[in-house]
Amino acid sequence: MYLMYVDESGDPGNTGHSTDHFILSGLIISQEDWDKHLTKLKTFRKSIKEKYNLNQRTEIHAAELIRPGKIAEYSTIRKTNRINILKDYCTQIPIIFDTAKVINICIKKSDHPGADVFELAWSRLLQRYDTYLKKIVIDKGIVIADDTDSKKLMALNRKMRVYNPIPSHYQGIYNSPIDNIIEDVFSRSSQHSYFVQSVDVIVHSLYRREYPKGSLKKFGIEHQFQKIEPILLKEASKGDALGIVRK
Repeated sequence: MYLMYVDESGDPGNTGHSTDHFILSGLIISQEDWDKHLTKLKTFRKSIKEKYNLNQRTEIHAAELIRPGKIAEYSTIRKTNRINILKDYCTQIPIIFDTAKVINICIKKSDHPGADVFELAWSRLLQRYDTYLKKIVIDKGIVIADDTDSKKLMALNRKMRVYNPIPSHYQGIYNSPIDNIIEDVFSRSSQHSYFVQSVDVIVHSLYRREYPKGSLKKFGIEHQFQKIEPILLKEASKGDALGIVRK
C-alpha cells in the first residue's frame, strides 16, 4: 500500500483577488517505509529545536516562516533563521524521504482560460498517481490531503474511478479509470502531521521557484526546490526537465 500526502499553493478561483497560479504537490511513500520516514522527521525536528529553538510541536508552515502571521512562536525567531529553517528542510527532504517520489502539478491560470482549475489540477495529480501505482510499484494507494474542497474532490475522485478519458498516442481517447486509488481522499490537518508539513515545504518551494519575489532573492529561496530533485517523479511529465505537469 502507498500513501500520497498532498498540499496546495495558491487558489483555484478566477476572481480579481485570486492568485495567478494553483499548484499541487504529492509526496508518495510506501506504508513499509512510513515508520522510517517518521523517525527521520522526528530527528530533524529535534535538530531544528536545538539549532533555532523552535518547539517540535509547532507547525512548520513555509509561507509563515517567510512572513509570520498566525503562528506566534515564529515572531520570536529572526527572519534569517526562519528562512534557514526552510532551507534546512528542503535539504533534508530527499534524505528523510529517500525512497519516496513527488508529483508536482503547476497550473498557470492564464494558460487555461475558462477552465475549472481545481478539477484540472486534481485530475492531473490523480491520473499520475494512479499510473505510478499501476505501472511502477504495482500496488494500491490512498490520498491524504490538507484541508481542501473535500466534497468537490470526492465527486471528482468517484467520477474518475469510473470514467477517466485519456488522449491516445494514436487517435481519439480511451477510458483509463483510476482504480488503483482506493477510498475517497482523506483530510488531515497539517498542524497534526509532519508529513503534510513536509509537502507544504515542497509545494511552497515550487511556488517560489515559479514566481520568485525580488525582495526575497537575497535569501535564495527561489533555488530551494532544486534540492528536492532526487525524489521528483520526472516521468509525470516528459516535456518538463523536472517532471512538473503544466498542461
